Parts: sequence; C-alpha cells; structure tokens
Amino acid sequence: MNPLVILSFLLAIGAVGYLFLGVRMLGGKRQIGSLPLGITFLVLSYWVMGGAIEQTAGSIVVFSIGRLSHFVGTAIIPVTIFMCFREFTGRVNSASFVIALLIVPVLSIIVAATNYWHEFMWYLPAVGESIEFLTRPAEFGPWFYFVHGPYSYALLGASLLTLMMHSKAVASSQRRSLLVLAGSAAAPVIAVIAYDLGLGPNTVSTLPIVFACMLPIYAWLVVGDERIGFTPLAYETVFQNMQDPVIVVDDEERIISLNHGAELLLKKAEADVLREPLDKVFGADASEVHAALATGRPQKMLTASGRFLHIQVTPIATNNAIASNASVVMFRDVSDVEKAQKEVLNSERLLRTLVDHSVNGIVRLRWFDDGKEPGARKLRCIFANAAAGRYLNTDSQKLTNSTADNLLEFATTGLPKDDGIAMRESFAEAASRGEVFDTETRVVLGGSAKWLRMIGEPVGDDFALTFVDVTDGKAKERRMESIASTDPLTGVLNRRGFERDATERLTQSEDDAIGALLFIDLNNFKQINDRYGHEIGDQLLIVAAERLQTSLRSCDIIGRPGGDEFVALVPNVNPEVAENLATRLADSLEQEYVIDGQKLPCTASIGLALYPEHASTLTGLLHAADAAMYRAKARNRSTPRAGDRDLLEKAV
Repeated sequence: MNPLVILSFLLAIGAVGYLFLGVRMLGGKRQIGSLPLGITFLVLSYWVMGGAIEQTAGSIVVFSIGRLSHFVGTAIIPVTIFMCFREFTGRVNSASFVIALLIVPVLSIIVAATNYWHEFMWYLPAVGESIEFLTRPAEFGPWFYFVHGPYSYALLGASLLTLMMHSKAVASSQRRSLLVLAGSAAAPVIAVIAYDLGLGPNTVSTLPIVFACMLPIYAWLVVGDERIGFTPLAYETVFQNMQDPVIVVDDEERIISLNHGAELLLKKAEADVLREPLDKVFGADASEVHAALATGRPQKMLTASGRFLHIQVTPIATNNAIASNASVVMFRDVSDVEKAQKEVLNSERLLRTLVDHSVNGIVRLRWFDDGKEPGARKLRCIFANAAAGRYLNTDSQKLTNSTADNLLEFATTGLPKDDGIAMRESFAEAASRGEVFDTETRVVLGGSAKWLRMIGEPVGDDFALTFVDVTDGKAKERRMESIASTDPLTGVLNRRGFERDATERLTQSEDDAIGALLFIDLNNFKQINDRYGHEIGDQLLIVAAERLQTSLRSCDIIGRPGGDEFVALVPNVNPEVAENLATRLADSLEQEYVIDGQKLPCTASIGLALYPEHASTLTGLLHAADAAMYRAKARNRSTPRAGDRDLLEKAV
C-alpha cells in the first residue's frame, strides 16, 4: 500500500481523536478554560485532517483545501491558547476582547484562502520541480512576514508571560499541573518554528504529523489525569499573611501548599518541600503531625528550638479531584502558655505575675471529691487570671471555687442551649480520660459577643483551660466566605452562594411547604453593553439588582448566576402571591434606567416555577423556570411593546 495513503489514514484517525476531545470539552460541564481549549482541539482536528488531505490530494484545488487548514490553525490556535491561560490564571475574556483578538487571524485566513489571486501569504507555484505539491512554499509573502507570523508569535509569547505573571492565582499543587499542560505544547511550538524557518521536507505535512503524535499526551492530560478543571483562588494574600504556620497535605501526607509562616517554621522555601512527604520534611517531629492527621485530635509538639506548638488538623471538604481528601494542618505557638503551666509547679506567685498579664484567659482546675457519692469527683477552679474573667464576663475571683460545669456555663452564654450542654458533656468526658479538649465557643459580653477558642489539657494531676480570643479570625472567615459566595458587582449572591442558600432553605422546609422560583433575563442588556460600554452595562446590572431587592421581600434569596441573568427563591407564598410578586418585579424592571444622564430601556423576561407543583428540588425548579423564561423571551421578540403579563411566563 502507498505509504502516503497509510500516513493519510493515520492522520485522519488523529483528527477524529482531536474532534472527540473538542466535543468532550465543549459538551461537558463548563469549567475554567474548557471553552477555548475545546475550540483549540476542534481547530487541531481540522488542521490534522487538512494534513491528511494534502498527502493524498490529486489536484491543486483539493491540495489547496487541505493546505488552508495550516493557516487556519496557525491563526486561531495562538488566540485560543492565550484565552486558555488567561482563564486558568483567573482573568476574564470578554466578548469584545475576543473579537479584537480575532481580527488579524480572520484576515489571515481570508488572505490565505484568496492567495492564488494576490500571493500575499505565499508565492506560487505550489508545485515542485518533480510535479509534487509543496506543503511549504519556497518563499512566504509579505502578509506572512509582517502580519500573520509576528502576531501569532506575539500571542504565544503573551500566553507564556500571562502564565508567569499570574500563576500565583492558582494553588501550588494546581500550578504544577498547569505548567505540565503548558510544557506539553513545547513540541508543537518547536515544529511550527522549524516549519517557518524552512527546516524539514517541503513535500510532507510535518506539523499535522507532530500534532497526531501528541494526541495521546493531550488525551491523557484531559481525560486520564484530569489536568483540566483548575479553580483560580484569590487566596494568596490572606493565606500568606496568617501569622500561624499552615500546611496543606494530600491523602498521602505529602505537602501540596504552605504559607510564609510555615516556611519560617521549617526554614525551607515552599518550592523545596512541595510534594515531599512529612517524614522527610519534619524528621523526628513528624510523629505528632501523623498522630493529628490519623486521629483528628489536636496534638502538642516540642520543636528543636524549644518551642511548643499546638497542632490542629481540618479536612478539606471539596469536589475538586485535585484537592480531594486533603487536610489543613495549622500550628499555633503555645510556648507562653506551656511555660506558665510549668511555672505553677515552682511558684504560684510567679505564675500569677506571668499569667495575669497574659492576653489569653488561663484557668486551672483541680479534682475534688464530690462529697455526695463515694469515689465521685468534680473539677473546681483553683486559679483564673484577669483575662479569663474578662472573656467570661465576670470577676476572675468569682471563678475561683466554681465547678467546671458552672465555669463552662459562663463560657457558653452565646451558644444555643443544646449546644452548650453538648459541649459541657464533651469536656467532662475528655477531662475524665485526661485527654486534650479543643473547641470554639461564643460568649455574650454586654451587647456584643466574642468567639473564644477553648483549649483544655491535663497538667500533672490538674487540668488547665486556656481561652484565646479568635473573634477577629472568625470575622475574617465570614468575610472570606462572603467574598466567595457574593457577586462583587451587584452585591447579591453569586451562583455558588445562591445554590448553597437556596438548597439549604429547600432542605429545611416542611413537607407541605410552598414557594416559587423566578428566573430573570434582561432582554436588551447585550445591545446596551455593546453600544454604551461595560461601565454603563455594569451600572445597569447594579440598578437591576437594587430593583430586585426592593420588589422582593427581605427573606427571599436573590442571586446572579452570571451575565445578565438573575434568580430569586421566594419561599412560603401561594401561586397567586408568587405571580403578583413576579408581575410587580416585571413592572419594576420594565422602567427605564437612567445612567449618566441617559435613559436606557431594558425590559426583563421572567420565568416562574412553583414549588412543589413544578419541581421539588432546586435543580428542577431552575430548569422549569429557565424554560419558562425562554418562552417569555421568545414571545416578547414578536411583541411591539411588552406589558407586565407579556414579560412573565409560568412553568408548565
């Protein structure tokens, strides 16, 4: 069989493989980078198929059709690669930005397709001395040298620069995966450079062959190893500025990320310990870390420098395949507390001097006979510093001689009654077994409240309690959670926050609960955004969100899943009230928007789904309301002037 026919057949198989990867990326769940990467695979499929056509072409027309794929690929792929890396590093590719990027590639494709008449891309003839079709021309034209080539290489350089400058937006373990994906493009890039420099044969399509050979690697990265699916996280500032050392380990107890405090603790840079096992990094001190990971209970470690560290492990709950089964290991320096507890054995006076000036609340408990039942014992307070009195909203002298139960009642005034009882029972169990007790509690202080971390551990025959004010840390956690679940532009919930709150509300509802879900789409937003610019568009979205909040009730859950769409869960309303709310909302959104002195008409199509008539789950309600919204949108296209009822459609 003719070798060129065999080569053409193998290239066709490669083209089908890239087509499968492209369809998989575009047809699956939308993820970071999946759209531009899916387009890249589709263009590669066309490129490789064009190479197959070139090898077996019997006429200059057929050969030119296959050859055009080369210029389509070299024009489009740098753009899609640039978009991929921007998305992977947390950037946003707007529609206008993508259109601007595609101007030169589209012109290059047009020039290549019409090259026969003007020879701007390459000079004819396309046939060699041996009457063979040339897959690389003897000389390129001015458009290739001065526009097509420089623009393509500039985009590839910009892609690499974007990756280098913004890779910190991705967690460290994911960063390596991103670099592996970028490195896998080295062979095709080298092949393109060799082609442009005139290296290699000019009668065989070498570039499609290289791409066909790279197909197994890309298939493994996308399907087998699941390298695609990064989640850019704006965590670096908070994570790196935490004073306590924090290390993230995977399910094999290998380090996948750590903050600056951990670098100081280990006296090693992050790059030197990533993917290293704990035994290698901590040496003899690894046993306490292993114990904390294995049991989930806090541990105490004495470092080589004589510092005592309190170790606490928190598993990470996530669906991300890269971070699944990972755990956060936090180290807190409790050397001052440890020193104070040792000093009590030598001098109560020195202990009081040291501990009374501590910012942490310190309480010492001692076992006494109950006096009611033989052998029964109770813990009583024998010492409490001034900070403990402040944290528990009482005089420290009144804590002395108090039982542990009475003391913990002060420490749980901000918790629900059942939670407070459960905490006291857990403390009693830990103290009776001589185990470390570590939890967080809430204390009401006048008109405000504080969050305290309560650490209890045996000290000789006694039991010590340390109260650490973690109110600021809790506030930071709430702010971080709010940032993660709130749309930064409009202030309403984002997709993640809405799905979380709405699902929780539906789950906690009574069996006979009723309600509705509204799916809102701003009809003319895209035209306004394109005509007046993104700043005006953003202001319009903000005003629309304010109208939503004004028209609906304070108990309703409002979210912006993206773009010009909003959703609202309206609980505890019957169908008539729900429809009245939706109509009032449509009327509010129909009013003209006055932004920067301009009156902008922008009506909204609303889909209404009732709970539980149309669905009993959030997914079902969203699907039903979305379908109804699209029916309303379709009807409004044919309506010269929509009214409130025209803008609203009920699910069927």
